[in-house]
Amino acid sequence: MFLVHPRHVRRSLVQFRTHPLRTALALLGMVLGVSSVVGMVSIGEGAQREILASIEALGGDVVHIKAKEVPDEKIGELVNDSRGLNRNDIPALRATFTTIGDTAFARWTSIGVNDLPIPTYNVKLAAVEPAVFVVHRLRVSEGRGLTDSDDRFGKRVAVLGSDIARQAFDGHALGKQIRIGYAYFEVVGTLEPKRSGGDLPIDPEAYNRAVVVPFTTATEQLAPADAYREIDVISLRVGSLSETLMAKKAITPVLKSLHGGVEDFEIIAPEEILEKKQATQAILNLVLISIAAISLLVGGIGVMNIMLANIMERISEIGLRRAIGASRRDIRDQFLVESVIVCFIGGVIGIVLGFLVSFLVGWIFGLKVALAWTAMAVSFGLSVAVGLVFGIWPAMRASQVSPVEALQHE
Repeated sequence: MFLVHPRHVRRSLVQFRTHPLRTALALLGMVLGVSSVVGMVSIGEGAQREILASIEALGGDVVHIKAKEVPDEKIGELVNDSRGLNRNDIPALRATFTTIGDTAFARWTSIGVNDLPIPTYNVKLAAVEPAVFVVHRLRVSEGRGLTDSDDRFGKRVAVLGSDIARQAFDGHALGKQIRIGYAYFEVVGTLEPKRSGGDLPIDPEAYNRAVVVPFTTATEQLAPADAYREIDVISLRVGSLSETLMAKKAITPVLKSLHGGVEDFEIIAPEEILEKKQATQAILNLVLISIAAISLLVGGIGVMNIMLANIMERISEIGLRRAIGASRRDIRDQFLVESVIVCFIGGVIGIVLGFLVSFLVGWIFGLKVALAWTAMAVSFGLSVAVGLVFGIWPAMRASQVSPVEALQHE
């Protein structure tokens, strides 16, 4: 049975101080192996959290129906069967599915002529139903959002995205007048910054560069709806993230029937996006962990080689200790403790280095990094296990050295 005795630990630490280069070489393999595990898994964990944050950016419990682009030459063929995505689809879906909660729609278009000190291509006009603020989780940092009254009476009011407010008015946009097209709008609010939304139909970051106005105002005074489709996206809130995929499967045939069999829309369910990204991330994590495991294996082999060289260097010491009464078990435990302590220290240094490297890589390449506590615990446990596994053979060899031969060894 292997027992760690305090005297073994003390002797090991003396050996490490006496031979710093040999100790450093033994540590190096474990440090690199553990740091690679921690670094890779931390980046992978960060990517996983980024996926969840992206989905939550527009609501994890919201199904989005996005209008497909239809070439001009095909509109004539389809117009008799379907008028594209439009506001009438919403009450029809509500009548069919009583579980649908809040709904909202929006149309995105170029802002055209304006007096903002920002290149036109960097600004979008978002003509929205006021409920978009709730469904798309738009938070107002200053002022207010749009109201039903604004939309009903076609008021010339606007809410600016965070980037527009900062670049055009240095963050003090409330109450300012801006020209859109040939009409002036009063800024009644500004939005908090939004994060990217990945594969969602509207990238939440687009709101950062948008001028948000009531749908009725935009349609009647700025830009009439397209001939084929009236809106770009409909968002429907369901019970939870886990219900979005089921809702998509149920809504698809109903909406296709409403559009005369023409599938001129795409339904995006956050659950489906999450499953695809998690599957991809799981494969990537498996590859990363496999590479890191190989690094640990190489580190373990390095420890074993150093320990074998250590035994040959300390043959006389082994013989002397056996001669004065040390048992084979004492010799075995001594060398095994040294191996475990080397891997223990290497594991600690590797964890710290792995976190530092992962955060540095994340900062340089703009990647999300998260502290993977599970990975830290597993990699640390593996480092100690490597010390035991790869230290057993050298320890057994040391314990089997003949005292007579050892004392005669030069």
